[in-house]
Amino acid sequence: MSALTAVVQIGTAPPLGGGLEPAVVAHLYEAGVPRFLAYEVTSGTGDDPEGDAGTAAGGAEGPHLTRIPGAYASPIEDDTSYPLTDLLLGTHREGSAITQRLDTLSQKAAANYGRTFQEMVFASDVEWGSDGYGRLFEARSQLEAHPVEAVVAVGFLPGVSDESRLAIEENRDRLDGPTPRLTAGPGSR
Repeated sequence: MSALTAVVQIGTAPPLGGGLEPAVVAHLYEAGVPRFLAYEVTSGTGDDPEGDAGTAAGGAEGPHLTRIPGAYASPIEDDTSYPLTDLLLGTHREGSAITQRLDTLSQKAAANYGRTFQEMVFASDVEWGSDGYGRLFEARSQLEAHPVEAVVAVGFLPGVSDESRLAIEENRDRLDGPTPRLTAGPGSR
């Protein structure tokens, strides 16, 4: 059975104070093939006829999580793994100093191969030699070579595999930007 072993939050730093205003939350589930499920975070608008936008105590509006279709199975066993880079490319390119270039590459991938970076990442089938891999590889290189203005916070839960933790930490070290590590109480690594 799959177990939640890490949480990645991607967003912006608030104008005052510390912390993170999340735009994306991704959960890493492990058992068999590790997979990320990702959610876009938006604030509640009060115009939710279904009543599923979520409210905090006292009736205040709260965040709304919208699941991004598909799952991302990062090949963490590769010598160089890109779990955080791919999550940024597939969900929140706005946090990069070269957002316009990355958006252009994603549009070219869609025009040439029928898939944007989000569809490539969450289809879990973009491997060396597959359609669009060259564009995705170029975007990975561009993103890691330029400052990332988004905040990428990673929290490991007890039970995370050493392989997943190391792959995420190595990728975090390659990103040029704020990437804090969150802890999950006693026993976290």
